[in-house]
Amino acid sequence: MDILAVSNTVRKISPPFWILVVEAKNSSVEALEGLPQLLTYAYKSLDNQKSVWGLTTNGLRYQFIHLQQGNQPTYQLLPELNLLDAE
Repeated sequence: MDILAVSNTVRKISPPFWILVVEAKNSSVEALEGLPQLLTYAYKSLDNQKSVWGLTTNGLRYQFIHLQQGNQPTYQLLPELNLLDAE
């Protein structure tokens, strides 16, 4: 992972609460190519918390992912943000 935002300032949490996992790729590849790597890191945090947010990006496209704990952990892709879209 390229960036990991954690919260451990208000109270001592062991392990720290993961807020956002970011996987960044080169702009010459699709942003979703970072998804398998992001999921590998982020799923590990579900051992200690109910959910975590992820972001995979290539600098032009941003794909947010919400991962949730469960019998079978699941993830949801949110609508992609694209800096090149005129809309």
